[in-house]
Amino acid sequence: MTLKGKQNHYNVKFLSGYGLSVSLKDNKIVLKNGTYPYSDSQEQEEWFITKLPYEKIVISGKGYLSTKALALLNENNRNVIITNSQGKPLSLVCGLMDSMTATRYRMGQYDTFRDPEKCKYLTRWILRQKIESQIRFLESLSKDDSKPIIDRLRSCLNQVESSLEPYKIESSAGQVYFKYYATLFDPSHKFESRNNSSLRITKRNASDPINALLNYGFAVLAGEIYKFINGIGLDAYFGFNHHSHTGFQPLVYDIIEPFRWLVEKAVYHVANTDDWRHKLLFKDYAWTKDGQVVLSDRIKKNFLERLEREFQKERECDFKHGRMKENGMSMCQEITIAKIAVQNLAQYCIQEKYYHI
Repeated sequence: MTLKGKQNHYNVKFLSGYGLSVSLKDNKIVLKNGTYPYSDSQEQEEWFITKLPYEKIVISGKGYLSTKALALLNENNRNVIITNSQGKPLSLVCGLMDSMTATRYRMGQYDTFRDPEKCKYLTRWILRQKIESQIRFLESLSKDDSKPIIDRLRSCLNQVESSLEPYKIESSAGQVYFKYYATLFDPSHKFESRNNSSLRITKRNASDPINALLNYGFAVLAGEIYKFINGIGLDAYFGFNHHSHTGFQPLVYDIIEPFRWLVEKAVYHVANTDDWRHKLLFKDYAWTKDGQVVLSDRIKKNFLERLEREFQKERECDFKHGRMKENGMSMCQEITIAKIAVQNLAQYCIQEKYYHI
């Protein structure tokens, strides 16, 4: 729970259990957690919308959602993300934003989608960003055994522009990256690979706690990206790299690629931190008779808070607004860089003078 009058390092609220609710009472947003067997206690918070400390609310349970409360949250740019018990997104609820250029951006997006050369260019841009982000994550670990992996990823990166089949480069880089990523976790967690994308419509669910946490993280990241795409006026169902992707909004899936490492880094942290209060413990998960893993609310909350910290971390970015350093770069939060990427894509689609793609 976020405490009034206290400085908090995260702005995400997780609601779960049976009987949870998001409602409006006396002009205040009321957030009530659900209950569980053998427990009648329900955590509850009440906030005026101007004081609400959460930018996103993640809901994974059964309960009541007030249309008035949802409307008020959306009007004030607060994201509501509804997932199933395995962390896969069921609904992304965000407000519609007025934009004088939205129609122009969307028409430009459709024209770009029909241009094979522009689609190829954007495919290579997305792939470059994805591999560079994987390298950035591995470099942040400062592990000697990651250096050969970084070199192989750089080799893949150097082939992107000249390759006639960039999808094969993406597949090769992914295999190298996730094979090493699996070695970063305790083998007892039984994580061997990324078994499936949390964004695709599939009957498969996570069979280990690492994949389950990745599912939750990608659902939250998708909600943020979708909010930016929807706000600027682009069509989430017309992507460029995943244009044939039928399981989720292809454009959301495209923009997610360069920022997946934020989720992967947050999962790595909660699984390997020395602080047992926030660490993934064996008591935090169990398997169903179907072999699907179920996570405790404790680790879900700890993970989502850690992910929010990763979103808020800053790094240099080529951004034309705000305070710039001597080298012409600005310091921006990671999640803001994702928003800038959407803006730059929109500007590219209409061939505006300034875009950085």
